[in-house]
Amino acid sequence: MIKINKKFTPFSKLSCHKKRDLYVRLRKKIKQTALVYGQNFTSNLVLNEPGRPSLFNQWFDFYFLGLDGVTIWNTALCTANQAYWDAISDLAYEEADKLCPKTTDDFDLKSFLIPVYDKITGKKLHYIMKEPELSNLTLSKFVEGYSSKFIHEDTGDTAPIFESFKIDKTYHYGIGLFAVVDAPEINAETIETMIAKFRSIGEQDWKNPMPVDRAKLPADTFEVLVKTQTL
Repeated sequence: MIKINKKFTPFSKLSCHKKRDLYVRLRKKIKQTALVYGQNFTSNLVLNEPGRPSLFNQWFDFYFLGLDGVTIWNTALCTANQAYWDAISDLAYEEADKLCPKTTDDFDLKSFLIPVYDKITGKKLHYIMKEPELSNLTLSKFVEGYSSKFIHEDTGDTAPIFESFKIDKTYHYGIGLFAVVDAPEINAETIETMIAKFRSIGEQDWKNPMPVDRAKLPADTFEVLVKTQTL
């Protein structure tokens, strides 16, 4: 058995020399990938994929350099649309949790597993997780339906979304940065604008005091909108 060492030194705790070395390497990579991502960031993901609907461009992970010459920002960026869907989904799961039958019995994993057998040999292949039933619906269907209900009834106070930057210094590579932007989709221009704004406020935590206008947020769940390819 291979033992995995789960302990590591966060990037923020590395020596200035080590951080500078990683910074220089990333700067080199950004230059090498400039034709794809531009001069200010790089990523391991595909950006601006031809023919990809904007509905599917609601989040992106990338790296860019800090202004101090040693910091790497390991960034997860999402639109207000994606943040809204996530917040609504959380509310729907909370509702499902309220309706799920409670028991004082010890947790029995086997009661949640369904064996899958080979149709020819009859040999047990693996297990799949059984979902609890809620109003004669599976958990996933219940959450999808309730999410749609929450969105349709939302007048602006159900799940307010704010543009924001949140820093996490526990990352192994770079310093984590979670960003929410008020934009219809994530593309190179959106990312460049986000980087410029983050730098302009001093590369620190920030939250817009005003929520994103409800009228600009999705009119239904992703699952519903994807069927019509509209947002």
